[in-house]
Amino acid sequence: MKFSDLTISESTVSRLEENGITEPTEVQEKAIPEVLNGKDLLVESETGSGKTLAFSLPMIENLDHESGETEALVLSPTRELAKQITAEIEMASDSIDAVTIYGGVDYEPQIQGAKEANIIVGTPGRVLDLLQQGKIDVSDVEYFVLDEADRMLDMGFQDELEAIIDFLPGKRKNLLFGATIPRALKRMCDKYSIDPEIIRIEPGEHTAELEEAYINVKNNNKLSYLYTFLKKKDRDLAIVFCQTKNTTRWLADKLRKNGINAQEMNGDMSQNQREQTLEKFENSGTSQDSSSEEIKVIVATDVAARGIDVDDVTHVFNYDVPDTADTYTHRIGRAGRQGREGEAITLLEPEDHQKFRKLKQEHSVPRIDEKPDLLDAKV
Repeated sequence: MKFSDLTISESTVSRLEENGITEPTEVQEKAIPEVLNGKDLLVESETGSGKTLAFSLPMIENLDHESGETEALVLSPTRELAKQITAEIEMASDSIDAVTIYGGVDYEPQIQGAKEANIIVGTPGRVLDLLQQGKIDVSDVEYFVLDEADRMLDMGFQDELEAIIDFLPGKRKNLLFGATIPRALKRMCDKYSIDPEIIRIEPGEHTAELEEAYINVKNNNKLSYLYTFLKKKDRDLAIVFCQTKNTTRWLADKLRKNGINAQEMNGDMSQNQREQTLEKFENSGTSQDSSSEEIKVIVATDVAARGIDVDDVTHVFNYDVPDTADTYTHRIGRAGRQGREGEAITLLEPEDHQKFRKLKQEHSVPRIDEKPDLLDAKV
């Protein structure tokens, strides 16, 4: 199937082709016609499956580009992801004005940008702040989009989301996307009389090359196992997940002292620091020359990692076991994207077995029995 088969305009198809996007993914094939037909949607599709264009392209086709009014509001859990959504919208259309709204920076440029924007893309906290101040107008919004809706609820944004909905016109299209569909999201639909078509995309070709495994380790050699995998695996970029901000700092420091270009990413970092880290990480995936400036490994908390949307990630390591199966799904979805080969390895300490046993009820994760020869890591 081609994008033209989905009644996407020639000008948009040409811009997609210029950026190497020639065929729609499964979620795009199923969602775009429904959005064009005016349906509310609740879509479950894994990270990296093409959700952003699934809701962006039909909005681009249907919005009045000359209106000067804000006709779409897109919310995402992190500043980084919001900026990436805006970039994809601008890639697909040169006639849509989009603005990104997020905290940690000056209000005024965002307020001015929102006055001319057809689409506002933002994080819940800053969007609600500006709505309550009367600085942005969403009275003409036709499309309300929650991207990574499940994670926004996990991160405690439900009150903000509901407060934002109260500012929106009753007659609008609701497009809710996530890697999972939690009960809380369905309850929110019921509360606001949203009766969406449900689209579920089973793990398919875009994740078929992702291999999952776990390995039993002892507490005193966990760092050595991670160091060994990072040194011996044929990898490009890797993300290492930890439960706490303190662990990300400690572990990134240990990896750097052992000669691995690693950088922590957590909520204590400033917006500028996070953006610089992410830019170096993404550029390191495409660079052919190694340097001290490149970052091949990000050590992140779950919240901070929501903004990492980099296709060249080949490996995910769970240094700390995730709390839920949904969190595990979000983590491993960062590797092996769009048909690329990838690997997700969980390092399992003795006290982790009970937590991991519950997770394995929803994920079939094999054990690595042939353990590698450990390299000595400086602790």
